[in-house]
Amino acid sequence: MSQEPKLLFEETLTCPVCKKNTLHARDYLYEVPIAGMLILSNWVCENCGYRFRDVKPYETNKPKLIKYKVENKDDLKTIVYRSPFGKIIIPELELEIEPASASQGYITTVEGILEIVLDQIESYCDDNCMNMINNAMDGKISFTLMIEDESGLSFIKSDKAKIEELVIKYSH
Repeated sequence: MSQEPKLLFEETLTCPVCKKNTLHARDYLYEVPIAGMLILSNWVCENCGYRFRDVKPYETNKPKLIKYKVENKDDLKTIVYRSPFGKIIIPELELEIEPASASQGYITTVEGILEIVLDQIESYCDDNCMNMINNAMDGKISFTLMIEDESGLSFIKSDKAKIEELVIKYSH
């Protein structure tokens, strides 16, 4: 049984779009069994209708690297949580997606990750690239989904997922 989200923050702010003091901002603390404690943001401007919604981890774990070998269509249905800090890598498709400063976390499936990738890179992708991603989405080629996550909160919900400690390399 899940509990109701706990209100952490509530304030009326200046809207970044219409510049009026009508942005009602609310942040909640919510516990999700498979993801842990999360901060849910729900901000709405009463004047212009601007909305900001986000999910961020409340706590962090040790940095980790998750590797998941996708070998058939059933593997595409596996649940994935990519935290806002998770970098997605699919070596066989030559894909690396870095988290941006305004990245949001999401819960989806392996197939959903490929759909998100396709949406984000479609205009930069040639026919060969598109064919490879579509073949991966159809289960016609196997590939490795990797998530590097400094927060340690991302997960792939499968016994096949291999988890390693992620060694963070800082440059001077």
